This record gives sequence, C-alpha cells and structure tokens, in this order.
Amino acid sequence: MPSECTEYCSVAAGCVCITRPTNCVATYLVHAGETCGTVVERFSNFTATDLYKWNPEIGRSCFGLRAYVPVCIGVPNYEYPGPVKGGDIWTAEQTPVPIQPSIVANCTKYEYTDSTGNPTLQTILTTNKITKQQWNTWNGHADEPNEDWASWAQYFSCIAA
Repeated sequence: MPSECTEYCSVAAGCVCITRPTNCVATYLVHAGETCGTVVERFSNFTATDLYKWNPEIGRSCFGLRAYVPVCIGVPNYEYPGPVKGGDIWTAEQTPVPIQPSIVANCTKYEYTDSTGNPTLQTILTTNKITKQQWNTWNGHADEPNEDWASWAQYFSCIAA
C-alpha cells in the first residue's frame, strides 16, 4: 500500500509530492523525455499498470511522470505477468495503464495498441463490433481520432462503455 505523500526536492525537478509503497525496494530517476512506455521497456519486468499502482501521482494516462523525479520500480514478492501486447483487452477492474487522456469515466473494456499502431483503429472497430462514432465518443475525440493513429501507440483505448 502507498505511504503518505512525501515531498521530494531537487535542483532539476524542484519540489514535488510523491507517494510510494512503504515496501518499495527499487527506484529509478526518470530522465527527460521518458514516458511510462519507455520506463517499462527499459526494465521489462513490470507493466505500466504496476508503475501506476506504485506511483499513483503519474495518473492513469501517465502524464504525471516527471523528469528527474524517482519512481518506484519494485516491491517484494511481485510477479511479472509478462508484457502487454497489441490487441490485449482488459476490463476496468484490471486498471489498464496508460489510457488515452479523455476516456469516459464509465468505460468497462479497453484494448491496447502497441508501439507499431497494432491493432489499427479499423481492426478495433471490426473486432469489437463498435462504430467509429462510439470509439470517438468514448475516447474523447469529438469528430475524428488524431490524424496520426500511431500517436496513441502504447495506450489503451475504450472499446465498451
């Protein structure tokens, strides 16, 4: 379980309140330009969901990950379930991370898009029997998804609400 918020201060990061599990046994100092995806890929022994659970201030979209601020990357007795793959489907109870930033709060099912943009939006629509309008609404895209579909690579999108 996370401990109380602790103020972390450095010349590079300034001061920020961080929350870590009391049993955190390994930390990593985030470099400039890193994302949850690059941190997870660097170590390949935990998921972005685990990173979020151990460091709740990063948020489910991972936009709270800050350069020069340490994150917990290990707790005792943790068992790595293996990497998340493109096309993996998770339920809300599984707390998928990272999610697209404007996903509806009542999303019940998510699908992961890998670093190559797989599966494509068309595949997601067809496989899940949803319309582009439903996907747009559930994922916070008023009219069309971002022109560069690959910009949402390494994120979960909502496929049922």
